[in-house]
Amino acid sequence: MKADPALIQEWQRDPDAHVAVIIHVRGNPRQRVEAVRESGLKVSRTFRLTNTIAASGPASGVLALLDLPWVDRVEPDRTITIT
Repeated sequence: MKADPALIQEWQRDPDAHVAVIIHVRGNPRQRVEAVRESGLKVSRTFRLTNTIAASGPASGVLALLDLPWVDRVEPDRTITIT
């Protein structure tokens, strides 16, 4: 599964919801930026070391990415705090 099933259900219930995600891709993430943008998401950063793309936009755009063969996993982009 490319994303948590509960998240997929949430995105399907409200495809217009604004979400922020980290997209794990195969290969160089910079080569996938245009395709992510075409799905309706705004790309904020790419991380070559981890082969990930930080993006945000409508949940429907994220759902569209799940069927692409070069997408390995999608997870929410969450704030990390260190205590």
